[in-house]
Amino acid sequence: PKKESHVSETLPVLEVSSTRSNKRAVNVPAPLSKISQREILFGLPQLSLDEALTHTPGVFFQNQFNAAQDLRISIRGFGARSAFGVRGIKVLVDGIPYTLPDGQTQLDSIDPGLIDSIEILRSPSSSLYGNSSGGIISIKTKEGHSSKNESKVQLELGQFGLKKNWLNLSGVSGNLNYHFYTSHLQWDGYRNHSSTESTLIHGKFRLQTGADSDLTFILSHSHSPKAEDPGALTKLQAESNPQQANSTNTSYDAGEEVKEDRIALIYNKFFSPSHNFSLTTHLNHRLFQNKLPYTSGGSIEFERWAPGIQVRSIFDLKFFDRPSRLIAGADLSFQNDDRKRFDNNDGTPGDKTLDRLETVHSIGPYLRAEWHWTPRLEVVGGIRYDRVRFELDDAFLDNGDQSDDQTFSEFSGTVGSIFHLKESLHIYANVASAFETPTTTELAKDPNGGSGFNSDLKPQYSVSYEVGFKRRPLEGPELDLAFFIIHSHDELISYEVSGSTFYKNTGQSRRVGLEVGMSHHPMKWIKTSLSYTFSNFKFIEFDDSGVDQSGHSIPGIPEHHISLNLNAFSESGWFARSELKHVSAFFVNNGNTVKNSDYTTSRISFGHKKKVGGFVGSLYLGLNNLFDEKYNANTRINASGNRYFEPAPPFNVFGGFSLAYHIIP
Repeated sequence: PKKESHVSETLPVLEVSSTRSNKRAVNVPAPLSKISQREILFGLPQLSLDEALTHTPGVFFQNQFNAAQDLRISIRGFGARSAFGVRGIKVLVDGIPYTLPDGQTQLDSIDPGLIDSIEILRSPSSSLYGNSSGGIISIKTKEGHSSKNESKVQLELGQFGLKKNWLNLSGVSGNLNYHFYTSHLQWDGYRNHSSTESTLIHGKFRLQTGADSDLTFILSHSHSPKAEDPGALTKLQAESNPQQANSTNTSYDAGEEVKEDRIALIYNKFFSPSHNFSLTTHLNHRLFQNKLPYTSGGSIEFERWAPGIQVRSIFDLKFFDRPSRLIAGADLSFQNDDRKRFDNNDGTPGDKTLDRLETVHSIGPYLRAEWHWTPRLEVVGGIRYDRVRFELDDAFLDNGDQSDDQTFSEFSGTVGSIFHLKESLHIYANVASAFETPTTTELAKDPNGGSGFNSDLKPQYSVSYEVGFKRRPLEGPELDLAFFIIHSHDELISYEVSGSTFYKNTGQSRRVGLEVGMSHHPMKWIKTSLSYTFSNFKFIEFDDSGVDQSGHSIPGIPEHHISLNLNAFSESGWFARSELKHVSAFFVNNGNTVKNSDYTTSRISFGHKKKVGGFVGSLYLGLNNLFDEKYNANTRINASGNRYFEPAPPFNVFGGFSLAYHIIP
C-alpha cells in the first residue's frame, strides 16, 4: 500500500527538547505545550512566569504577589502542597536543573524578560528526570540572532510603586553567539509590608568549537535585598481590609534577603549523524536570610552550594529495519546547606537555636527507547533508577546530638504510544510513574519536637494513566484533549501549628482530570486560544490524626479552571491582547470546611511598535484586573488560626516603552 505523506520515515526534527529526545511536539505521546517569546513578552508586565503560562491547561498558579513566598505552581495537583517555592515539578533552564536534588525549586532568579520559549510537559516524568517530576517546565533563554546585533533598553512603570528596567545586548561575532541581560525591579506592593526589590544579571555565550560541536557558557547573578511577607488573613480580615498585613508578620518583620550565583558549561558533540553527546556541568551558590513570624527559631540563614553533572547520549538506530532512537544518560546532583536558626526578637536575631549541615546526594541513570513500529505508530518506553540520600550533621549540641541520615531509592518507568490517524490527527496513550521525596526543609521539621529528621515522612509515589488527542491542521483550529487518572499513595500534605508549617503522609488519593486546549488564527495577525481544566482530586484513604478525611477533596486545587485569550499583532506595528480567566471555588483545608471563593479576572493591553532606520521603538499600556474583582491571589493550605487568604491587587495600570538598535552584520 502507498505510504501516507504525513508519516516520517526518518527521525523527527528538533521542535521540543523537554523529553530529552529533540523531536516534534505532535510525536510526543504526552501533553506538551510550547509558549513563544512573543506570547511571553508583548503586553504583559513581565513580573512572573504565571503571566505567560496561566493559559496552559492543567497548570494552576498562586502567590504571584508575595515575593517572599515565591510563585506556587501546580501541574495536575503536583506542587499544590508547597508552602513556599515550587515542589513536585522539575524546572529546567537551558537544560540545567533549577530543581535541587531534594525536590525544591526557587524561581527568584528567573526573569520573564530573559525567556525565549517555555515548554510544559504535563505528564509525570520521573523516568526522565527522577525525583519531583510530576510535570516539567523547560525554559530556554534568549540567544544572539545571526541576522542582527541588538542593543535594547526597556522601562516599565505601574501602580503600587512598580518600576522595572531592562537592558539586552545580543548578537554574533565570528563563531561566538552572545546574549547579555540585566534587569532591576522595585515594587511597593498592594498590601502593607509587601515591598520587594531585585536585580538580575545574566550572560549566555555559545562558541561553535567545530562543524559538529559547540560549547555554551552561562553565568548569572541575582540579588533581592528585600522581599517582605505580609502574611495571610482570615476571611473577615481579607474582606474588610484586604490591604492590611498580618499584624504578627509586621511585628516580626517577616521577609527574606537572597543572593544567588549560577555558572554552567554545556558541551554538545555530534560524533556522527546518528550519535549526539552532551555534557552539562553547573554550580549554584545561594545565600539566604529569612525572618518568620514567631520567636523561637524564627530567624533563619543558610549558605548553599549545589553542583551537578548531566551526561546524555542519543543514538539513531534501526530496529527490525524501522527507525528508532535510544537515549541513555545519568544525572548526578549535590546539595550542601549550612543552616542556622536564631530566635526572632521582633525582627532582630537573638540566641542561636540550631546549627547544622544538611547535605543531599542524588544519582539517577536512565534509559529511553523510541521506535517507529509502523509509519503511523510510534512506541516509547523508559526506565530510571534514583537514589537520594539525606544527611544531617548537627553542630548545635545544647539539646543533644541530632545528627541523622535517610536514604530513599526508587525505580520509575513509562510506556506510551502515539498513532497518526492522518496528517493533522494524532491519538496517544501512556502510563507513567512519579515519586517525590520530602525536601530538606520538610524532612527536617519534626512535629514531635526533635531536631533530627522526621522519620515518619516517606516519599510520595504516583502512577498516571492517560489518553489524549492532538489536532494540528495546516489551517483551522488546533485542538488538544487529555484525560488522565493518577493514583497516589503516601501523598505529602502540609499543615500549620502556631505559624510553623509541617508535613505528613496521607493514605491514598485519586486524581481524575480532563484538559482541553484550543487555538485558532482566524486571520494571519490574530490568535485566539481557549483552555479548560477539570480536576476531581480526592483522598481515597486518609486518617488525619484520628479524623477520617476519606472522600474529601485535596485542598488547593479548583475543580474548574477556564481561560480565554486573544492576541493581535498587525503588520502596521499595532498589537493588543485581552485575557479572561475564571477559577472555581476550592477548599483550603483537609476537612473541606473552608473554601476560597470563585473568581474571574481579566487583563487588556495594547501598544505600537515602530521601526525607523536601525531603531525599533515600542510603547504599551496595560490594565490589570479590569473589572476590579476582589479575590485571593494565594491560599495557605491547612493554615492555623483560620488565616488562609492573601488578597490580590484591585484594578491597576501598567505601561512602558522600549528602544532597540539593530546592526545588520
